[in-house]
Amino acid sequence: MLLPILLLAQPAKAQTFGDSFANIIETMHSGLDSLWPDALEVEGLTFRAGLGAGIIPDYVGADDYGFRVLPLLEIRYGERLRIDGGMLTYAAIKEGNFEAGPLLNLAFGRSADRNPILRGIRDIDTVFETGAFARYRTRAGLASIDFRQALGDGLGQSVRLTAGHGIYQKEKFAAIAAVRARWLSNKGMQRNFGITQEDAATSEFGLPAFEARSGVSDVNLNVIGSYQLSDRARFLGLVSVGHLFGDAADSPLVQGPNGSTFQTTVGFGFMTQF
Repeated sequence: MLLPILLLAQPAKAQTFGDSFANIIETMHSGLDSLWPDALEVEGLTFRAGLGAGIIPDYVGADDYGFRVLPLLEIRYGERLRIDGGMLTYAAIKEGNFEAGPLLNLAFGRSADRNPILRGIRDIDTVFETGAFARYRTRAGLASIDFRQALGDGLGQSVRLTAGHGIYQKEKFAAIAAVRARWLSNKGMQRNFGITQEDAATSEFGLPAFEARSGVSDVNLNVIGSYQLSDRARFLGLVSVGHLFGDAADSPLVQGPNGSTFQTTVGFGFMTQF
C-alpha cells in the first residue's frame, strides 16, 4: 500500500525543483527522529505531514537563490517500513538502536529553465534510486550511511554519510546539529556537474566541456530546530551551510558567473501527526 503513495507523491514536473530541493527535504527529515522521537501508534500506522518553505540554490553549485514551497511527509508502518519525503526504507535488520535494509528513493532532477546558465544544456530527469542503508539512532542523536544506484543508463552511484546530535533542549524547544557528506561515482559526478561536448556546443553561455570524476562532492553543516505547538504539531526551522569539493567545485557550472562553491539554505515548516 505504501509504494503507490510514494509514486503518487511525485510532482508532475518534479525535475524543475532540482537536487537542492531534495537536499532540504532529506536534511529536515534526518533530524525528526531526534527532535520528535515519540510516535502515535494507530494499528501500527503513524502518519505525519506538513508544509515548509525555504530559500535554496537554483541548483547545487548555484549562486542564485529562489523561494520554494516544500512538502513534508513521513509515514511509518510498524517498526520497519517507513517513508521520509521521497524515500522508502525497510529495516530488514533491527537490533536495539541499529537498523539496516534496502531503500527506494525518488531523486529529483534539474531543468534548464531553473537558471540562465543552464540554458542550452541537457535536463537531468527525475529518477528512482535503489540501494541500502544503515542507521544508528538514539533519542538525542543519529548516525547513518546509505548507498544509492540511480535507475537509468549512465546515472551512477552515490554514498551519503550523516551524523547528528542534539545541541539544545528547553521546555518546548529543541535543536540538533548534523553533518552530511556526499560521495559521487564518475557517472554520478558527470551527471550533476559535468559538461558534455554536446552540452558545450549548445550552451547559450558558452560553457566549456568538462569531464567530472568521482569524489566527495559536498559537505554540509545543518542546524534543525523544533518548537512543540501541541502533542501532535511542531514548527520546524533549518539553517544549512555547505561547501563543494573536488570536481564538483571545479565544474564550469560552479566556477561560472552564476555559481559558487559555498551553499546555504534557510527553511521553516509546520508538521502535524495524524
